[in-house]
Amino acid sequence: MRLALWQGAGVPGDLDGTVAEVARIADMAANNGADLLVFPEGYLTGYYIPDLTKGGLPDVEAAFVKVANIAKCTGLVIAMGSHIDEQDGLRNAAVVFDASGLELGRYHKRALFGDWERKTFRAGRNPLRFCCAGLNVGVAICYDVEFPELIRCEAQAGVDLVIVPTALMAPHERIARLMVPTRAMENQIALGYANRVGSEGPFDFVGLSSICGPQGEPLATAHTEPELLVAEIEPASIQRERAAGSYLGTLAQLR
Repeated sequence: MRLALWQGAGVPGDLDGTVAEVARIADMAANNGADLLVFPEGYLTGYYIPDLTKGGLPDVEAAFVKVANIAKCTGLVIAMGSHIDEQDGLRNAAVVFDASGLELGRYHKRALFGDWERKTFRAGRNPLRFCCAGLNVGVAICYDVEFPELIRCEAQAGVDLVIVPTALMAPHERIARLMVPTRAMENQIALGYANRVGSEGPFDFVGLSSICGPQGEPLATAHTEPELLVAEIEPASIQRERAAGSYLGTLAQLR
């Protein structure tokens, strides 16, 4: 499976402008042979929206229809980071569309970070998993990846790849540099970590997006500028790593 991550930001306050960027980036990813394209946390809406309350995202669902059409036109599976307004409250979400434009599901961020997120959003409770190009794919968002238990549950459920839309800000660069490859290595999975760049309000986003293999090895890395990362995820490499010595198998014996 060929995985693409976009490191960047949309057009704050301009859904149409952001959707146009999605179309441009999706064309780039398709031209690079990608099967799955992942956008950062809050890409569609912007991450930091002070004083956001229920009813404050009136046009997002219409924008999702356009993103679904982009997925259909490019033949990509697209995972879009966005804030969403649902019946039970606001959510920080990743919405996944398949290559026909069908919505596969909405993952709600489980580990909300900081005072603003906690007062604005309802925390999620359920995983989202889907199949793409022969791999089982799980979803996490930003702070979720800092909890080994959450990613271990994905591996135990048979996931080969976890995608992580994120909005990692300064001074937390160590998460991208150290923790992300560790999560891949300790679970013997691939992991795609798609971060924002630039600034919003008090937050300066650090980039450092990456695609890691099952040994924690970097398959593609970014610095601090907008960039499309593309890497091949080989199921055989995951199977070989687990066959050589399975952490999950040993853990089951320890219990």
